[in-house]
Amino acid sequence: MEPLYDIDQVGPPITFQLSFQPFVDYLNDQRNEAPSTALAQFYSYLIDQFTPVSLSDRPTDLLDADQLKELFQLATVAVLPLTGSSQNIPFAFGLPQPLTMYYQSNAFSDLAQQFPDLLVGLRDHAKTTNKQLLIYQLILEKIYGIRTTKQAVLSVDFQRDVNGLTRSYRMDVNLSFMNVRANGVVPPLQRAWVDFANGITKMPPVADPLVVSDFIFEGFAFFRIEDITEAQTIQQLQEVFAHLQSDTEAAIYQRFEKALRNLCGEPDLQISIVPLPQVNGLFVDHPELRSRSVFLRHSSSNFRGAISDTTAQQKIQNFIQHSIPILFPDLDGIPEPERALLHQKGIRSFLMYPITTTNEVLGILEMGSRHRNALNEEVLTKIERIMPLIQELLRYQLRQFHDTLEGLIKKQFTSLQPAVEWKFYEVAWEALRSRQNLAATGSSMRVEFSQVYPYYGAIDIRDSSIERHKAVRQDLLDQLTAVNELFSQMPLPADTDHFNRILTQCQRWQTKLAASLNFNDEQNITDFLVQELHPFLRQLLPYEEEWGVSLQQYFNRTDPQTGQFNYALNVYERSMNWINATINDYINQEEKKLQAIYPHYLERYRTDGMEYTVYVGQSIAPMQPFDQDYRRRLSEWQLTSMVEMAQLTHRLVPLLPLPLQTTQLILVHTHPVNIAFRQDERRFDVEGSYSIRYEVLKKRIDKAYIDGTRERLTQPDTIAVVYSHSMELTDYLPFIAELQERGLLQPDMEYLDIEPLQGVSNLKALRLHIKYDAVA
Repeated sequence: MEPLYDIDQVGPPITFQLSFQPFVDYLNDQRNEAPSTALAQFYSYLIDQFTPVSLSDRPTDLLDADQLKELFQLATVAVLPLTGSSQNIPFAFGLPQPLTMYYQSNAFSDLAQQFPDLLVGLRDHAKTTNKQLLIYQLILEKIYGIRTTKQAVLSVDFQRDVNGLTRSYRMDVNLSFMNVRANGVVPPLQRAWVDFANGITKMPPVADPLVVSDFIFEGFAFFRIEDITEAQTIQQLQEVFAHLQSDTEAAIYQRFEKALRNLCGEPDLQISIVPLPQVNGLFVDHPELRSRSVFLRHSSSNFRGAISDTTAQQKIQNFIQHSIPILFPDLDGIPEPERALLHQKGIRSFLMYPITTTNEVLGILEMGSRHRNALNEEVLTKIERIMPLIQELLRYQLRQFHDTLEGLIKKQFTSLQPAVEWKFYEVAWEALRSRQNLAATGSSMRVEFSQVYPYYGAIDIRDSSIERHKAVRQDLLDQLTAVNELFSQMPLPADTDHFNRILTQCQRWQTKLAASLNFNDEQNITDFLVQELHPFLRQLLPYEEEWGVSLQQYFNRTDPQTGQFNYALNVYERSMNWINATINDYINQEEKKLQAIYPHYLERYRTDGMEYTVYVGQSIAPMQPFDQDYRRRLSEWQLTSMVEMAQLTHRLVPLLPLPLQTTQLILVHTHPVNIAFRQDERRFDVEGSYSIRYEVLKKRIDKAYIDGTRERLTQPDTIAVVYSHSMELTDYLPFIAELQERGLLQPDMEYLDIEPLQGVSNLKALRLHIKYDAVA
């Protein structure tokens, strides 16, 4: 019989031959497992029809056309479900390579006629790896009796444009009715073949590959085409969110709307997804968002303007409260003049769908079609399936709106903390009320708080610079040692002078590192490794298999970015980051408690540890009286939190890759300061000569020494409380005594004088010793 379609072979040469014997084997298995006598008799009848053909010496593909057609019609009954008309299902029987169809259903034929290049295009779309995987699995199962854990599926996805819509299809190629025989001696089984067939390796083995041309595949393939437009459309809608950060807003909506048109089957569907943004709890009329609306952009100006008044607010609330889609199959029920405007724009059916959740008002989905009754319950059902995606897109639009709104303020000021946010809005309102241009006058918009009390604390990692220096030195020593070991395994290359010069440099740097390391040495060694040593080693990679493995192992230990060993540095940085994360999490939690005591502004700095300053005072919270009791409570919090942070970092020490310790410091400053927002640095800064003295103290106190000694003030297991006058300790001493009674501080305290600092003298400190056997 001449095949209906015969497409040239592509890919590796594989021999397929038409045979009914594998199908007869399948029918025998089905008969043996049949749950009823009637079904067993049915399979027996089919076996009787196919057995003579399968045992015939005549090549199967030369059978009479009518006989082949009859046989494949019988095969259809066994392969497809017995319910429904098989002719409505696009399927065919044939061979996959060259792509040959011997029998096809009417639905398959219709698709082939509708898309003449359908089968020609299919041969290029099947994934090569999937085809190879399936062939390997068939050979292993049929020849070697090895069934893989996960069976490969050979399928081809393709799309065609139909009347302005994109239809998606998938053709599955089922090789269940296919046997394999060796065309000669069966080659010995290779482990690499099994690994590839099981998906352990992603590519077929390069050495000793399975030669598929040594095997013959006998049987037939079953081809079935499925319309997957809806599933593909939903996937395309999901993919929109993967491009939110990279695509333009116009491209995002174009993707979403095109996919919705495909889903609904309406190429000229007008779609808008309109968010309903709120400012201070009221819906606002945003011209840009309104312009996207199918309904509002065609509505009267009175309606557009009314969104800002009380009546319009109530109408919107009533509309979204019930969250029920309103469907107008033929525009009946839409009030004039909106109905006339929609009709004038060619819209004949219309849908408005309020999109809400239990806790959110998100927006409205609108659809307009040129055809009456095009928008119906079937469309609503499809929309329900993608409702979570529509909700997420509206959330994205609302986030964009609020980010833009907040950006107008943050562009002029900073990321605002709730306690001081009101002040920025107040200043911005004053500028707007006086008709100033916000962008032009931003530099003159002054935000300041007067007479606020600063509470400064610092938790530093002890000797962090020294520990980092030691880690870098250790990594460089390890790397140079590894290079020397590598060179000891190498045969001498042709260019011995170059080899000896590099080896000498390695040994010289290794000797120098054993003694010390300064910054210049670190940079010079790094330059030598990256610019001289590594290019030399990479030239040798391809040539010597014997020591090439060791060479590759060496490069595997280097950082791809720097070319250096970084194990010790990573250990240091992991330990430091663990400590900082612990402190930061603690500060975040405590800051919430502290806001409950009194509204304040918290400024923190990330160093090799953490520094913070809490500014608190009447000017930050004008409506809440600030008195001495709040100051005492803040002093108590500062002491207690320092003890608790020291306890936390102490408990971390045995868990850290590198046991780092922390030091704790509190700077007492009982005089209020003035702070003002600096737009150039996007932060608050102190003002006034006396206030500036406080800033100088903060910058220099952590490196201070005890007067007359070379002992640093800050030490592990202690809290250094720095002050200028003994009266400044008044608020702290009762809480120190309380912490001592609770067993959190040792009873002994050190009153110390601090050596003069540049520009600052007469400082004193109270050093407290932490007791770790109690739980903070």
